[in-house]
Amino acid sequence: MKIRNRLSMEFTLLSAGILLLVMIIIYLLFADYVKQVFFHRLRDRALITAQVFLEKDELTKKSFLEIQQKYMRNLTEEKNYIYNEENTQSFISDSSATVTPDLINRIRKSQNNELFFQLDNKQAAGISYKDNQGDFVIIVTAQNLSGKQYLNNLLMLLCISWVIGLVILFLLSKRFAGKALGPIVHVNNAIRRIRSGTLHERVLVPQNKDEINELANNFNELLTHLEHAFDMQRSFVSNASHELRTPLTAIIGELEVMLNKPRSQEEYISTMKSVLAESEKLTVIINRLFELSNYDAARPLQHFEPVEITGLMQEIRQYWQHQGEQFQFRHESSFTKPVYINGNKVLLETAINNLIKNAFKFSGNKPVGIQLSTSKNQVQISISDEGIGFEAAERATLFQPFFRGSNARSFPGSGVGLSITEKIVQMHQGTVDAESEPGKGARFHINLPISTQF
Repeated sequence: MKIRNRLSMEFTLLSAGILLLVMIIIYLLFADYVKQVFFHRLRDRALITAQVFLEKDELTKKSFLEIQQKYMRNLTEEKNYIYNEENTQSFISDSSATVTPDLINRIRKSQNNELFFQLDNKQAAGISYKDNQGDFVIIVTAQNLSGKQYLNNLLMLLCISWVIGLVILFLLSKRFAGKALGPIVHVNNAIRRIRSGTLHERVLVPQNKDEINELANNFNELLTHLEHAFDMQRSFVSNASHELRTPLTAIIGELEVMLNKPRSQEEYISTMKSVLAESEKLTVIINRLFELSNYDAARPLQHFEPVEITGLMQEIRQYWQHQGEQFQFRHESSFTKPVYINGNKVLLETAINNLIKNAFKFSGNKPVGIQLSTSKNQVQISISDEGIGFEAAERATLFQPFFRGSNARSFPGSGVGLSITEKIVQMHQGTVDAESEPGKGARFHINLPISTQF
């Protein structure tokens, strides 16, 4: 069932329940009102009976009946009983009466000298009436047929109104549900049109600041990420293919030349060395591919612990100094106290060393600058060099796997180091970016969240 129909049905059922409850309350209140009105009519009849018989002593039963028929509208199956102090009938004799002495005594002792009750499946009212002749009890019983008719008419009216109301509620709820879900229909239609080749399209965002607006925005953000991922995949395949094709082409070319005619032993040895060198390059590229996939697969399995930044950078500088005296640093730090992050020390060393290695390689081993600073609960590690830099247009693709700048192809490498660095930094909930002017060096910034537990 579609959401529109389900919402209409649920709203109609809920409204039907509420409407039914209200109608039941109305019916019960009206039934109680009809009952109370009829009881008071019976009481008034009892008072008239008392005044006619007891205040006018000379009035006979025949005269009372004539007055009753002339001035009072008869009630259905109405009967009147008058009991004296001995609880025996007076003035009016009716052997069919089922009134007991206990009932008469209850009427005498009742509050306000009146009592309403049921007698022989009829409504009855009894009053205690005192005059100069003694203490009497007058009881009047009757069937409230008109009241039952009123209740039946009300019940029929309520049932018809309830059915008609449900139909109207369902139609209105369906219309309003369709209107409310209209933007979702547009979003759904837009989603149907978007495929891998049309990821540049976006869903029209409704102007209402509601959940549908939020859904459309989130879906557009998802499309942006997917489009970026597809672009990276295409770039990765293109760059990886180029890197793999180069050594394979060299190997195939060397072997084809060797097979054209017999060669001397020295030529065979030279060719084999060349093939071996290209094979080693191919091995490095393949290992880099496995390394990239391993970083992605191992992301949720890494063990994190508190890492003190100043100590980490000190260990990294000592490592490079042990590699040779040509590796020098310019170190700056604005830390006034130890700064910790939650991370994996080995992975962080790998990420930072990749940047330092590139800085030395592309600057001809000129001193590399390291600057530590903090800002907005983040620590920033900046690595700068005096090398060849990169073009501004290549900044967006700098961290893609196997991408190499146009001015970096003469340097050895596979174009994977920066991609690995980015993956490690993202694994630590951080960011990495770069800035450069061609020929004036490059500057890379790693931003990592500071751990507030230390």
